[in-house]
Amino acid sequence: MADVINQTMKLKRADGKIVDAIFYDNSDISTVDILDIKTLKFEGKKTKDITKLDIRNAVFKGEDKLYLQNNKSKIVAGLSKKHLGKIISTVFTKDKEGKYGYLKKEIISNVDKIFFWAIPILKHSELKKPLIYKTQIIHRFALPLKIGGFVFLVMITVKERKDFKEILIDEFAIYDLYSEVQTNKKPLGSPSTASAEINSVTFRSHYRMANYSLIDLVEFVKCSMTKIQ
Repeated sequence: MADVINQTMKLKRADGKIVDAIFYDNSDISTVDILDIKTLKFEGKKTKDITKLDIRNAVFKGEDKLYLQNNKSKIVAGLSKKHLGKIISTVFTKDKEGKYGYLKKEIISNVDKIFFWAIPILKHSELKKPLIYKTQIIHRFALPLKIGGFVFLVMITVKERKDFKEILIDEFAIYDLYSEVQTNKKPLGSPSTASAEINSVTFRSHYRMANYSLIDLVEFVKCSMTKIQ
C-alpha cells in the first residue's frame, strides 16, 4: 500500500475545479471490515412516514449539537442541525419514494457510528472561494457497511476551518453523506478490484464486491469526487 498511500494527486472535480489531494497514511490497514448495523431505528415504518424530525431526534437525542470522533484519525467533527439538514436534503427530494430511501434514512440516523469507524482517505483544500483557499481543508472518509441485508459504500465529507487566531481547527462539520448500493456481489476470495459502472437512475458508480481493500475505498472516493452526483 505504500506506493498508493502518501501520494499527492491532482483530481478534477465534477465542477471542473482541479484539487491537489493528499492521501492519508493507512499503511497499517491490511483489511477493511464491513460495518454491520444490525438494529434498525425505524423498523416497521414506511419510508414516507419517516420525517426529518424523526431523523434529527434519532441523531441528536435532545442535544443541540454533537461532536463525533473518528477512531482512526482521532479527528473530532462537530455536527449541527443545520449541517444535518444538508445531509438529509437529497433523501427528501430525490429519494423520497426511492427504492433505497428507507435505508438511506437509517444510514443518516447512524452517522455517529459510521463516522467513528470510517477510514480517512484523502484531504484537499477547498477552492470555491480564492480568499479562503488556505483556510479550509476538506477531509474525505469512507467505509463499507451492511444494513437491512444490503451492503453500501458510504463517504463522509468533513470541512476543517482555521480561525484568524491561527488555531488549527475551528470546527469540523459533516455536511455530505451518501451511499452506493451494492449489486451482484463478487464471491468471497475473489480479487478485490474496483469495478464501476454508471447507473442510469442515480448517476453514481456501483461496486460489485463483498470484500474490500483500502485501494477500493480510495478509488470509490476519487470516483465520487470526479463524477456528477
